[in-house]
Amino acid sequence: MASSKNKDHIYAAGTVIVRGRGLNQKIAVIHRPHRQDWSFPKGKIDGSDTAPATAVRETLEETGLKVILHQPLTSQEYIFDGLPKTVFYWRASLVENSEFIANDEADELVWVSLKSALKLLTYDVDKDLAREAFKSIETKPLILLRHATSEKRVEWADRYSKNVPPDSFRPLTPDGIMQSHLIADLLSAFGINKIVSSDSIRCIATVSPYAASMELSLDAHQILSELGWAVNNQPGIRLVRKLAKSKDSIVICGHRPALPSLAQAIAEELGYEELDASLPPAGLIVIHRQINKNRISIKEIEKFVVVD
Repeated sequence: MASSKNKDHIYAAGTVIVRGRGLNQKIAVIHRPHRQDWSFPKGKIDGSDTAPATAVRETLEETGLKVILHQPLTSQEYIFDGLPKTVFYWRASLVENSEFIANDEADELVWVSLKSALKLLTYDVDKDLAREAFKSIETKPLILLRHATSEKRVEWADRYSKNVPPDSFRPLTPDGIMQSHLIADLLSAFGINKIVSSDSIRCIATVSPYAASMELSLDAHQILSELGWAVNNQPGIRLVRKLAKSKDSIVICGHRPALPSLAQAIAEELGYEELDASLPPAGLIVIHRQINKNRISIKEIEKFVVVD
């Protein structure tokens, strides 16, 4: 994931917060006193943070508003302080009736219509972003996640002279444990409220920090484990097809051998082209679903890799 540690390129992330529906839609625009401009909340991506987690964190720091992310918007590319800068944006919604808190970064926030936003915003790129945000939709995520970095099979076996424990007991490495906490921040950014996992320790450990932080139950299934998948993959495919039609915001944590077939099952269930689920450890696909009364379809796809 792009990081602000890159000295030759600046990466940042932000949100366009939308409230209301139809003709009553309005977006949040902030005034930044240090630049004397009107723009959207955003900030640099720090260290190993993901762009989605940064977008939510910076929005909270600059406005006091807690948000979750929906459909991604077009990223901005421009030169800042002599360096190329990329800013990733998402449509966002309020998760509770939090109120704006004036601070050094933003001393004023207004909720405006598109017509008013186009008059108020300082930069043309932000005006384009406002137009796009008003056309965007509130999506529900279905995330396919490969477990974080785990101990290698050979190293796991070498730790025991006899009676090597089952492979499902193989744990995360220290780096993998660090990744699991970064994954928790990313899942929080998308408002995940249902956690489904293989019952292997390395999968459960990957999503447990998020489950604990949000006080959510964790549904662990043997049919999603590598052994269960090798014996009979049809129960796992049926489960994922059912989850694809759920209106929950879901993460499914599994293993490399199963993920391509799970992704294909989701694509077929939702009438989408083939999904590429070739993921490294701690890699994930965010499937943004459009939820209508009688139909659920895929609106957009994003991929992320969480690094320690």
